[in-house]
Amino acid sequence: MSEQPQTIFLYKTLFRYHPETKPGAPELSVGTLQYTLPGLLSTMMVLCLGTGIFTIMQVMLGNALPLIARNYGANNQLIALLGTTIPYVFNMIITPIVSFRSDRTRTKIGRRMPYLLFAAPFMALALVGIGWIKPICRQLGNSLIWYSDSFDLWILGGLIVFYNIFYLIIGSIIYYLFPDVIPERYIGRFMALLQLSGSLVGFLFSRYLLKFVENYQEALFTSLAVLFAAGMFWMIFTVHEGNYPKVAPNMKAPSFIGNIMIFVRECYSIPFYYCFFLSMALSEVSMITRGMFNLLYAKEQLHITVEDFGIISSWFGLAGVVLSFPLGVLVDKLGSLKVYGLGLILVILTNLFGFFLVRDYTTFYVVMIALGVVYAIQMTSSLPVFVDILPKEFYGQFSAANALFRALFMTIGSYCGGLLFDLVKDYQYIFAWDFLFTVLSFLCFVKLYRDWQKRGGRHGYVAPVMADRIHRRKFPESL
Repeated sequence: MSEQPQTIFLYKTLFRYHPETKPGAPELSVGTLQYTLPGLLSTMMVLCLGTGIFTIMQVMLGNALPLIARNYGANNQLIALLGTTIPYVFNMIITPIVSFRSDRTRTKIGRRMPYLLFAAPFMALALVGIGWIKPICRQLGNSLIWYSDSFDLWILGGLIVFYNIFYLIIGSIIYYLFPDVIPERYIGRFMALLQLSGSLVGFLFSRYLLKFVENYQEALFTSLAVLFAAGMFWMIFTVHEGNYPKVAPNMKAPSFIGNIMIFVRECYSIPFYYCFFLSMALSEVSMITRGMFNLLYAKEQLHITVEDFGIISSWFGLAGVVLSFPLGVLVDKLGSLKVYGLGLILVILTNLFGFFLVRDYTTFYVVMIALGVVYAIQMTSSLPVFVDILPKEFYGQFSAANALFRALFMTIGSYCGGLLFDLVKDYQYIFAWDFLFTVLSFLCFVKLYRDWQKRGGRHGYVAPVMADRIHRRKFPESL
């Protein structure tokens, strides 16, 4: 009788990995990855740095795109279409495919890293193109007789589509990497560090760089694209994934259509997850108009300069820096679902006050800081909720199912939001929008929390998968 092959564990000290044949301490282990405490901390810091640089791209484009599009004559509806609706249409196509495949990918550098390595250079190239949109359009206008000014928006839209294709690959996969390489016991504190790094880079960008978007667009986008590419490659080649079990034959679909059928059947045939999908989707929709129009609200309606808006946004981000680590400890102590639910309640109350109170620079300043605090609570606990609810073996796949749900809601919500603000012509309703959809999200979350408690809660919960349907008479609560 042949002996079973020995499992090789990767043991991470401060600076390097080396193979071991015996498992280490369970609290410092995830799969076949073993850590010393310094090794775990160094891994967390590299991940936070790489993700923080990725966050700069999100913050920069989120703030700059409305200004760039407005300079080319775009209205609110077109800004929403370019900035949110079109990207989320692509989200519904790209995210499920790469998520489904990454769960089943096995390479020498892991199952997540190949996708990051492929997409990073293209995303950086797209950022450079968006930054140089003015010279590109000017050169085309001088070179082509038939060129008209309306083509400028088409070129901008094409660059945004190109950017979002690769942004969506990285934006999905990078978050699937964390549960694969960070022990579950420390996921809350890791998310705190991640929130801290993201808030810190958001603070630095808003405080010192946002004011250069209008006049130094080319240099700013190019510099940050280079920084992004360098940071991503450093993370990819520094952080190692462990060894995954071989893909079971029944996980391999014979065709593209077969993959789609497996994805739909495995993710959407279990009603337990629908409240989770709905709550997360509605929470995202609640923030969509603030992301699209907050700068225009400050500049055009409250008469706040871009530089002053950057200062306010920096303090908004600083709230996350200050609170992130205490919140991470709180998530690990109380559980992610309780903290996330508290965050939803506070978001509801803050938007209610904001709708009636914000009228000038000072009141906008105060409410933005309050939103920074309550959003920090929600964001720090968000990924731990995913880890606590979704099955580990199919984490990417179920995250993609959630992303597909979210993309559908965001596609409709962004278009309707742009249309709404073109009709009402009052950005004050950003607060009302956030209030309404967060209330709906909270109601779905209450149902999810009750069902989660019935399935064992924090210490006994087992994520339902397709196998539960076979035993539904024995475990009726799984459905």
